[in-house]
Amino acid sequence: MDNRRLWGVVLVLWAGLSFASPAQDLLNEVSRLLNDYYGGFSQVRPQELRQKYQGELDKVCAGEVACPTNKVFPLIQSLIAEIGDRHTRYFTPEDYAEVQRRLAGTSSNRPQLGVQLQLVPGLEGLLVVEVSAETPAEEAGLRRGDRILAVNGEALPQAESERNNFLRDRLGAGEPVNLTIQRAQQRFEVQVRPRIISLRQLPSLALRSDGVAVLRIPSFSGYQQVGPRIHELVRQAQAAGAKAMVIDLRNNGGGVLSECLVGAGAFVEETYRRLQDNMRSSEQGYKEGYYYFRSGGRERPQYEVRAVRWTAPVVVLVNERTASCAEYFTFDLQEGRQAQVIGQPTAGVGNTATIFLRLSDGSGLQVTTSRAQRRDGSFYPDRVTPTLSFSDDWQALAEGRDVMLEKAVELLMGVNVGVDEE
Repeated sequence: MDNRRLWGVVLVLWAGLSFASPAQDLLNEVSRLLNDYYGGFSQVRPQELRQKYQGELDKVCAGEVACPTNKVFPLIQSLIAEIGDRHTRYFTPEDYAEVQRRLAGTSSNRPQLGVQLQLVPGLEGLLVVEVSAETPAEEAGLRRGDRILAVNGEALPQAESERNNFLRDRLGAGEPVNLTIQRAQQRFEVQVRPRIISLRQLPSLALRSDGVAVLRIPSFSGYQQVGPRIHELVRQAQAAGAKAMVIDLRNNGGGVLSECLVGAGAFVEETYRRLQDNMRSSEQGYKEGYYYFRSGGRERPQYEVRAVRWTAPVVVLVNERTASCAEYFTFDLQEGRQAQVIGQPTAGVGNTATIFLRLSDGSGLQVTTSRAQRRDGSFYPDRVTPTLSFSDDWQALAEGRDVMLEKAVELLMGVNVGVDEE
């Protein structure tokens, strides 16, 4: 074959490869990464679904050479849903960027109040269920259980599906607004100026007059930030003379494994996880003030905390949105000190670990890479089963009562046990 014929073959092959559309490229990339990285419990293997969804993509694109990536988004979502692993998910470019900002604790992409809101059917306005620290909402004095009824005198829409967008639109300019707030039986106005805020959510401590400390942990995201802060807040509770503690993990979606292991170490002697993927295992844990990571017989960099140990009574609050690392934390307290857990069965991803992978178009995958084992090799259950079944009562919260917290305090009252510091 002479050089001219050879170059002709090469050019034909190159041209053929270039005909793959952006949508096809993305499906290929997702399929390859799932095949390479997935190591969860699902019996459905990602490669088994590849042919099915290739046929679906052929129909959607119908020979369109430049078929755009947005046409394959729903197909990728469906493919991943068939795997049946709640810890494996696909994010569009916009959603993946938001996830990464939250994991890194960076700033929001638009002015915000710094609250989490709950739509309660039949209840006017939007219910505040979380107020983040160092945000406009906290500075304005907003609290969990408040309801936002109006902005600059304009009531939130009657249509429930329109309320969040209504509020977001009016906060987006970052100008001062007057919010009409309902707090139990009291109605008042407060002025607040939305701004770009940090998405980092660190634990906070509230000390009640009855001697019960309430430790709120909204997230475990933030390497070397959350775990040490939990130890510091426990130390503050001890110094204040608290006799018992409620740990509130409701709506905590997880975070960095080191932080839940270190954080739980403020309540139990030691924490440990062996993560087993398709090829190898690694070990992570906390003991005597140290976080450690071992893989392939080698110990990787670790960090030290000013350790403390809470030995007084403790109750943990969870709900169906308590997930991943927050489930790990709860398991450690259940198994390490038989702590009582109040709430609902958790999300069901408490026995796996994941990684985040950015795709070529800016979208992303969260992929289950390994299964979590105890030291004896047994696998953890997928979800936490509470000691006492209890549901959040949003109507009661809007009236000023957190009934799940009340139940926890009721269980703790009257018990006197000492506390130690290491």
